[in-house]
Amino acid sequence: MPQPLVSVIVPAYNAAGFISRCVESITSQSYPELEILLLNDGSTDDTLAVCRKLAAADSRIRVVDKPNTGAADTRSCALPLPNGEYIQFADSDDHLLPGCTANLVAAMQRSHADLVLAPYRMMVPRKDGGYDTREYSLLPAGVYNKVDYLWQLTGNAAAFYYGVLWNKLYRRDLIQMAHIRFEHVVYAEDQLFNTRYLQVAQRFAAIDEAAYCYIQNPQSVCHTQVSAADMLRHRSRMYHTYKELCIQLGVYDKFRLRLHGIYLSLFESPLPTARCRSFPTHLPAPTAASEKRRTYGISPCKHHRAHVQHCRVHCPLCQKHLRSDL
Repeated sequence: MPQPLVSVIVPAYNAAGFISRCVESITSQSYPELEILLLNDGSTDDTLAVCRKLAAADSRIRVVDKPNTGAADTRSCALPLPNGEYIQFADSDDHLLPGCTANLVAAMQRSHADLVLAPYRMMVPRKDGGYDTREYSLLPAGVYNKVDYLWQLTGNAAAFYYGVLWNKLYRRDLIQMAHIRFEHVVYAEDQLFNTRYLQVAQRFAAIDEAAYCYIQNPQSVCHTQVSAADMLRHRSRMYHTYKELCIQLGVYDKFRLRLHGIYLSLFESPLPTARCRSFPTHLPAPTAASEKRRTYGISPCKHHRAHVQHCRVHCPLCQKHLRSDL
């Protein structure tokens, strides 16, 4: 039986110094049926040339060159292009872990799910140039209907695990049917995309194997340019979207207090809230050109701006939050 094609979408802006590492992590996957879409978002460095060189070496890679419009619009431009039955997303300065795609596809087919989620690893830069690495997970492995999944999600609505794109596998037909696209917002466009996808998806699966390695950049937009007003507007929108969905499903009374926690998540740590464990990693640091331009996550509070380069297990003022996650 032929394996389904998976399309991996990788937007890139001034990523010449690190996109090769990302692409190599995709092309070296044990799952062979891949289509890799590299979208150059008007880079001013050699990103386009690097992408074309990578495409010349692997026929599964397609390069799209476009004017600079930002990560959200670039991903939206990519969504009509895939031929794959399933879609993955990756950021150009991160990388997929070995076995990522095979594990996600196997879970999708085994469970007949509309969305599969996996744990991920987060690399936080240290002052000495190395990294502290942790593996994060929230959803126990298994299959969930919409109500059960929504119950889990609303308990940690601000968590990276649920909000980001790159630890998930999506069905292309659902995205196209609902015409889901990325919105032009200050931040968290990926979380809004996932919220819209949740409205049309019915069945969800989680696996235990980590799929992705996210390299944190303390200079990213979500750490430096997101205001409290931006966060409040986003949380308000999330609250009303989930409330409407709960009403449609007839479970609002059960979820009422849980939904109020979405506003309380404004005061949580900016680092991922999930069950985590130490994981030794010694990857080389990204080059100086590796500043992210993505806009998801939440802005750190005043205290955490001083601790943004430390995993919460090393921050004594975060121990209370950490104990509640484990």
